[in-house]
Amino acid sequence: MNLLMLATGGTIGSAAGAGGIDADGSRTPLLLQLYRDRYADGVRFTVRQICAVLSENADDAFYARLLAALFAAESEPFDGVIVLHGTDTLPFTASLAAMACRHFTKPVCFVSSNHVLDLPQANGLLNLRAAVRYIEAGGAGFAVPFGQADGGCPIHLATRLLEADPFADAFSSAGAPLAECEKDEVVFVDSPDLPGRTALRRPLPALFSSPPRFAKRVVLLRCFPGMRPDASAFFADTAAVLLWGYHSGTAPQTLAPFIEQLQKRGVDVYLAPVKRAAAQYASTNVLLQSGARPLYALTAPAAYARLKLAYAQTAAAPESIAAQTLYYEEIPAHS
Repeated sequence: MNLLMLATGGTIGSAAGAGGIDADGSRTPLLLQLYRDRYADGVRFTVRQICAVLSENADDAFYARLLAALFAAESEPFDGVIVLHGTDTLPFTASLAAMACRHFTKPVCFVSSNHVLDLPQANGLLNLRAAVRYIEAGGAGFAVPFGQADGGCPIHLATRLLEADPFADAFSSAGAPLAECEKDEVVFVDSPDLPGRTALRRPLPALFSSPPRFAKRVVLLRCFPGMRPDASAFFADTAAVLLWGYHSGTAPQTLAPFIEQLQKRGVDVYLAPVKRAAAQYASTNVLLQSGARPLYALTAPAAYARLKLAYAQTAAAPESIAAQTLYYEEIPAHS
């Protein structure tokens, strides 16, 4: 099997030094050596170090470089792609890549590590092995394997990955994961809430013919009690604001004047996550009546990725793309 490895830095590509843990391009050869020492499976890796940054420093320039590398890889003779990435912004990048490259026919796995590779408790090697086994087993689409303390390794759909638990340093999915890798075997999860392997192998209509450029700013505001943002403080190139609300689909209703002020400045406002329900909370209704557009049944990182792409494309009105499910990110409702 012939795999392309795109290295971007992150903890899996970092080492501890005098200034703290920081990205170090020499870590990728170490990861491959650890893999070959443990697994004599004949997998061939072609490595491209596209950058070396900590993922908390990811920005539009980072996304542009990664997406350019992914677009180029689609026409190359690889069986799949491994993206080495940090954990802090992994749900954002994985969602963005899956939506922007939804026309791909190759599987793409995002591989990270909870600790630097020198430490015995690091799961980076386990995550890489799970990615390889997932691709070998016929796994498709955009996926994120991440090992747990018990030795198991769930493999998550990229657009349903939740942010990591800051205390256990573990990821989970909104809903069930795509698969589990245990004892070096991949078992696919059979759930009507998930796209099956056949669906994931089927390319979706392309959103972009070339890697997107993010000329318009999308701002993410996480809601908190007593927040009082100032609409006049936003940059002139801000096209949209996403309010990251609470689990009930709510946000402070005192944000209504802020929403109205942004709209007067030509800035669109969205709220996520919002549940598809016959009745919303009164606070949610106030915000929707003020002009906030609801993004239903998806995580905030997936909502942010969708908006960035909606405002980067020019083929349709951004709000029409923002209302669409781009890569299986909407979580089905349960009674």
